[in-house]
Amino acid sequence: MKTSKPFIMPPVRIIPPTLEGQTESSKSLNDWLETEETVRGLCFNKQTVEQMDYSYKSITNCTFSHMQFNACRLKATHFTDVRFENCDLSNISFAESSLFRVEFISCKLVGTNLAETILNHLTLKDCNARYLNLSMSKINQARFSTCDLRNSDINDCKLTSIAFENCELIEAEFSHTPLKGIDLSDSHIEGIHVNLPDIRGAIVNTAQAMDLTSLLGIRIKD
Repeated sequence: MKTSKPFIMPPVRIIPPTLEGQTESSKSLNDWLETEETVRGLCFNKQTVEQMDYSYKSITNCTFSHMQFNACRLKATHFTDVRFENCDLSNISFAESSLFRVEFISCKLVGTNLAETILNHLTLKDCNARYLNLSMSKINQARFSTCDLRNSDINDCKLTSIAFENCELIEAEFSHTPLKGIDLSDSHIEGIHVNLPDIRGAIVNTAQAMDLTSLLGIRIKD
């Protein structure tokens, strides 16, 4: 009989954002979005954006650095070739948006809403993303590196070519999100919420495997 080969997740090959020919914006992002459907080729630095609420906009080839977003909502917005660096995006809603070649570097994303989004070639690095909401999203070619994702919602997602590198996934919600072929071995996953069929085929270390035995309904006796 032929033995079946173990499933191997396609490699993560993220294309970084193309950031060219940007000029420093003298106006706030809110001011641009009031009059433009597409914001393009701009760099925003050290601004505070308050109560911004727009839908079906497009942001392309832009950089946001040391920005503060308060009570903001950008629903069904298209982000292409965008970098957020040292920004506070806590509790902002990007629900139903699409992000293509987007980076979040050293950002605060506590409670940020990315539910029902399409995420392609996404990078989160050194981010505080506790309570991040990614539920019901499609995520392809994404790397989460040294991020705090405790208590995040990653349920009902479709994940393809995903890397979690040295992340805090404690008590994160992965229900109905298949993790086959995804390497969790160098992250902390204590108390994650996941269904038995969805954890099958995930890559874990020995200690993690012991923690996950509760899903099998068994107890280990010393």
